[in-house]
Formats: sequence, structure tokens, C-alpha cells
Amino acid sequence: MSSEEVALIQRVKQGDEEAFEQIFYRYQKKVYNVAYRMTGNRETAEDMTQEVFLRLFQKIRKFRGKSSFSTWLYRLTVNLCLDHLRKRNAHLSESLEDVEEGDLAYGKTPEEELILKERREAVQRIINSLPDKLRAIIILREIEGLSYRELAEAMGCSMGRVKSLLHEARMELKRRIEKNQHLFKDEGEL
Repeated sequence: MSSEEVALIQRVKQGDEEAFEQIFYRYQKKVYNVAYRMTGNRETAEDMTQEVFLRLFQKIRKFRGKSSFSTWLYRLTVNLCLDHLRKRNAHLSESLEDVEEGDLAYGKTPEEELILKERREAVQRIINSLPDKLRAIIILREIEGLSYRELAEAMGCSMGRVKSLLHEARMELKRRIEKNQHLFKDEGEL
């Protein structure tokens, strides 16, 4: 953590609303992206993002700096999303509309862009169909790029368990993609 971030967190712990606002704007998009990918629903992700920052404000005094602040925030986000999914027993399959703009490949024809978009949506539906813990670990590792150490901290388990969960998640994802391979073939290949 940078000294600026440490100072900002200290200010939030002391109740500084401006510092909290800075933390919010710095991390809001990352929290929203994780929540959206875990729930598959924009409105739920917005609700989860608000809940994460409410909990952050309530629990910031418990942050001791043993892990990075972003890892602590990921853990808070994942735990709240998992709780939400358990409560709702959700098996969401809402299509992914790209969260980030400018994601379509440059120089592609509209038809090629549509095919890429449909494939992205199919992959997101498959990810959303994974059991909650497997979905969380795939999102945090493959989409958010967390290291094994950061995953262990965010998931609250050992690095060995992280590797085992990640292997299980990748195998299940591969199995589900192979089962739905017709979604990934060009029309000429059908």
C-alpha cells in the first residue's frame, strides 16, 4: 500500500467523509465489476456495491493492514455477494452486456462484432452457472487478476485450497464450455 493510501484509510477510520468519498471513487468500479460478474445482474450489482461501501464504512476500523486494502475490499465484496446468492438461491443467467466500453475488437465487421459479443455472453452465462465459490475464484483470478496469495486472503483459505478450488473451477468451466461448444462455432462450421 502506498503511504497516500495508508493516510487515506486512517482518515476514513477517523470519520473523514471526504476521505471516504475518495476511497469510494477509487474502488467503486472494481467493486461493481466483481459484484456484477458474480450476480449477473446490473441492479443487484449496484445494490451490492452500495452495501459493500456501507459495510466498509462500518468495518474500516477492523482493517489492520495485514493484507492490501484492495484484497480486504475484494474479500468483503465476495462475501457479501456469496451471502446474497445463498439467500436468494440464485442461478442467474442474465446476459452480460459489457461493463467496460470499447471492448469490441477494433476493425471487425458488425457481423464479427456480433459473434464476439454473443460468445462473450455465452461464456458469462456459463460462468454464472458455476457454483458460487467456483464462480468467485474464476472471477477474481481470471478476470480481476488476483495472485494466489491475494486469492487466499480474499477467499479466507489457504493457498493450497485456492489452487485446488481454481483447478476445480477451471475443469468445471472447461466441461461446461465443451458441453455447449455449439455456441462457439461460426455458422460456416455448423
